[in-house]
Amino acid sequence: MGDGVKGATLNAIGSSLPELLTTVFFLAFATHDNLGRDLATSFGGNTGSAIFNSIVIPVMVIGVVISIGVRGIKLTKKVILRDGLFLIFTELVLLVLLSSQEITQMHGWILTSLYLVYLLFLFASMTKKKSESQTDKTKSVFNNAKWYQKYQFNSENGITRRSWYILIIAVLLISLASAGLVESCKGIATQLKINPLFVALILVAAASSIPDTIVSMLDARRGNHDDALSNVLGSNIFDITISLGLPLALFLLFTGQTIDFTAAGPTIIDIRVMLVIITVITLGIFYFAKTLTKRHIVILVLLYSLFILYAIGAASYEPHGENNLLARIAGSFIEMLRESGFSELLERLAKKLTGH
Repeated sequence: MGDGVKGATLNAIGSSLPELLTTVFFLAFATHDNLGRDLATSFGGNTGSAIFNSIVIPVMVIGVVISIGVRGIKLTKKVILRDGLFLIFTELVLLVLLSSQEITQMHGWILTSLYLVYLLFLFASMTKKKSESQTDKTKSVFNNAKWYQKYQFNSENGITRRSWYILIIAVLLISLASAGLVESCKGIATQLKINPLFVALILVAAASSIPDTIVSMLDARRGNHDDALSNVLGSNIFDITISLGLPLALFLLFTGQTIDFTAAGPTIIDIRVMLVIITVITLGIFYFAKTLTKRHIVILVLLYSLFILYAIGAASYEPHGENNLLARIAGSFIEMLRESGFSELLERLAKKLTGH
């Protein structure tokens, strides 16, 4: 696979499993009265993960490359445009869909279908890449691998079977960790007396993004800079479409329910807008920078710090209307969005798109 396609598909899907499973458990563990709140919380986790991926992972990747003596990262503009523009499109669709007062399985299927469109587009644009032989590749992996990779590759006849064993064990462990993450999020929110959305936005997002971070850093060390970035963008697309959309669609299909989003929807309009703004800013940095260097690390760290401060301010403003500086700043942005008629416009668009 060439042109960052591996990073946007195989790497992105595999490393985004925690985000998918946290959505599953947020819905599965929710009581009927808290379905709207817990769906919003799972949205917070996926949104926070997307923002973490867009900012923190590139910081880590640039740092890794610089640490091994390379001045910085040069990225293929095609990869940024291809994955970045589709990411912005999916975020705009999400912005509209979650403005509905009632969430149905149609919302989930629309998001899920976007990923299928993305895959078709991705493979249609893929160019062939010359690769080493499978024998040489296997020897290379065997000679430089961890214990589990040695177990996987120590028998040519058993590679497929052993790979399935590793996959099943890994999924079980990630499932247990994701279930614990969901329950911990609710417990922390209860203790702090804040909406669990804001705990998910920061803590769940960072924890579930660890696999994405590791995969991108490994690609960066191997010199696969396009894969390192396309994993970030592909993971974000997967988080918004599949991780959020597929569990939602299946949950509502099997339970025959709909979710009253009247109360939960307005509390996350600012987060949805913030997601689009941060994505546009980071993609602009990636596209217009000839080489990503230490200077860009500083810019990205500052951007993420501002987002964290905003999230803290929004968390204190939403339930209590506190009057500290961060709460006033966040509150001004939230009220501006609510009073501008923007929410009503999005709601009308959502009705046209879903019928609800």
